[in-house]
Amino acid sequence: MRIVIFNWRCFRHSQAGGAELYLHKQAAVWADAGHEVTWLTSRPAGVARKEEAEGIQFVRCGGRLSLYICAAFEFLRHFRSTDVIIDVENGIPFFTQLYARVPVVLLIFHVHTDVWKREESWLMARLGSWLEQKVMPRVYRRNMIVTISESSSKMIKQLFPSKDAKIKIVYSGVAQDLVPGKKADSPEIIYLGRLRRYKSIDVLLNAVSELADLSPILHLVGQGDDEQRLKDLAGSLGLEKVIFHGHVDEDKKRELLQRSWVAVNPSSMEGWGITNIEANACGTPVVGADVPGIRDSICVGKSGFLVPYGDVDALTLQLRNLIQDHDLRLALGSTAVDWAKNYSWEASASSFVEILESVCSD
Repeated sequence: MRIVIFNWRCFRHSQAGGAELYLHKQAAVWADAGHEVTWLTSRPAGVARKEEAEGIQFVRCGGRLSLYICAAFEFLRHFRSTDVIIDVENGIPFFTQLYARVPVVLLIFHVHTDVWKREESWLMARLGSWLEQKVMPRVYRRNMIVTISESSSKMIKQLFPSKDAKIKIVYSGVAQDLVPGKKADSPEIIYLGRLRRYKSIDVLLNAVSELADLSPILHLVGQGDDEQRLKDLAGSLGLEKVIFHGHVDEDKKRELLQRSWVAVNPSSMEGWGITNIEANACGTPVVGADVPGIRDSICVGKSGFLVPYGDVDALTLQLRNLIQDHDLRLALGSTAVDWAKNYSWEASASSFVEILESVCSD
């Protein structure tokens, strides 16, 4: 098959996250199996317009907003003869259904709802919310929709009340090189993900400030536009053992996940929470907010625990218990590895490509 992916970021983007990892890992498997995969995406400064990586052809054009128009022209000029499109909705889809004359599969990681208000100006929040909640369900009402968790599926069904809506779940995988390693001698906590307001990392910082007597090191791994605010908050809380790593390579990520005693995902919403499974694969239990997506990727009592969203006291108590109870932490680390073994990129890629083949044959 000739597959064209429309996604606003790729692995070269400084703020690439779980969505990009999810697609990249699967697309690499498809390309290795002989499928022709092209990825239309934005072009950050200093990044090549065209590039091949792991068999995937990347074509970059436009910025954050202009991409939607540039990608449409790029497709119409060069890729009309493709077999199927994956239109990725990161708040706003590409509306390829309006101009492409080939099957379109809509990929939705999560419905953004309150994220618009947290991250955008009043005008952009109103526009984005309208496009996602009013326009998108009309344009794609008969398309195949793929999502990554049961929680996201339920939220999508609320947007697409039509009986014609077809929704399939394709879970995330985990890299095979993420395995348990040596833990740090003293408490270390890790957050892995983008530094954005809706990720609610300030809740984690406040919780860690209540654990001063245990003197944990906190690793914040990732980039984002909330970084300076978080650094200011860490300073005001007197946190001296917070390390802002920024973007790290895969080897460093694995090392930090392996040595950490516990990972934390305090976000207000996720589509799934790939980083939770990555931590589990390294033998690290996860404490996450009890919100859509995160509650799907954490198996309570086996791979970690859930706490009420935004509840600093509950998060502090759970972290204290895990840090102080060596036997509990050791047992959870072992069962977390078993939980992570349920997920692989090969299985995900196989499930997704079956969906693509089915829409092409309809």
